[in-house]
Amino acid sequence: MAREFTLPDLGEGITEAQIIRVLIQSGETIALDQPLMEVETDKAAVEIPSPFEGVADKVHVSEGQTVNVGDVIVTFDGESGKKSTGTNKQAANAPAATSATAVAEAPPAAPPSQQRTTTAAAPAVRKLAREMGIALDTVTGTGPGGRVTKDDVTRHNAAPAAPADSPSAAPAPTPKPRPQPTMPLPGVPGTDKWGPIRRDKITQIRKTIANQMSLSAFTAVHVTHNDEVDIAELDSLRRELSALTNNDPKLTVMTFVIRATCLAIRKFPIFNASFDQDNGEIVYKDYVNIGIAVDTERGLIVPVIRNVDTLGLRDIAFQLRTLADRIRTNQFAIEDLRGGTFTITNVGALGGSVSTPIINYPEVAILGLGRSKWTPVIDEDGEIDKGLMLPMNLSFDHRATDGANAARFCGEIISYLQHPSKFMLD
Repeated sequence: MAREFTLPDLGEGITEAQIIRVLIQSGETIALDQPLMEVETDKAAVEIPSPFEGVADKVHVSEGQTVNVGDVIVTFDGESGKKSTGTNKQAANAPAATSATAVAEAPPAAPPSQQRTTTAAAPAVRKLAREMGIALDTVTGTGPGGRVTKDDVTRHNAAPAAPADSPSAAPAPTPKPRPQPTMPLPGVPGTDKWGPIRRDKITQIRKTIANQMSLSAFTAVHVTHNDEVDIAELDSLRRELSALTNNDPKLTVMTFVIRATCLAIRKFPIFNASFDQDNGEIVYKDYVNIGIAVDTERGLIVPVIRNVDTLGLRDIAFQLRTLADRIRTNQFAIEDLRGGTFTITNVGALGGSVSTPIINYPEVAILGLGRSKWTPVIDEDGEIDKGLMLPMNLSFDHRATDGANAARFCGEIISYLQHPSKFMLD
């Protein structure tokens, strides 16, 4: 009797996932716990292992398809096969086992861009390579640990082809007069009323971001308070401390901002709460879990540092480094993105100064940092000096609190960043 394997419950109320990469094919002998496919759920990409060993009679899904929890994704034969003695990666790349009843004719080989590969790359990079007809194994990765990035794929595609000496070589395509985008457009080609277009299916992570942002924008009453702080003294102290510790861990400005925010929340707990309009309540959190917005190839991801108010500067720096490593290598779980009470985002890393960040609902506030730069300032004695000015943009839910409180809350954060010796008192 055939055994059906359905998309399992992935927790946290998730009801659907998008198939990013199918790692097996129909007729292949599968080992227990061998990865079957890579799926994207909410904001995490995960591999689905096989609960059975045996022959996969039929693979019911394809790449790019959205599947609901409980839908059949693979049907196995009724008899248990021998467990593979090879590794998962070897099993995934091995040809299907044959038997007396097996079809003698092998399935046609997949194009190079669709063949399975063990090359490290994010799902979005794999998708780009498929659309460009490039085999990832032929691309040199420049990312962490040799990981292939979008730029690597684009550079590989732009590399000049070897000279064609054979008379049967295809002629070079005639260049089009229309200027082309630097990055190839994704999606399926088509046309509309005015000319050629390409339609690209929305990824699961982009659906999640869109739903979350829409919920926040149409639920919370957004107001943004803009301010700035002179962090010249803080930057000098930060460099001195980093030299004393040999950058282990590296103390970034973000480390101090997180600590200052935790201390400010002690005086203004309304910014570490949620607004429950249905029950007419404000829910104050007796813990501080700060999410750090990270821009990745897959979209905006907000991993959370839990109970960060109980950590010192060095511990926060260690946590930030660990988060960065896990995000960079895609070694995080959905649970790592849950339970935040306040969010900090840094557009300064991309060169921006002023932003109006959207609250990460159901939180009531988010702090955006801009790019710090040296600027002439006038001190209390009227003398012209220079300051390293850091823009701060606090978006808050006006249903929960008012602009005066937002200004005081920012002022409390500024007091620590502008006079870092205050950190020693708390």
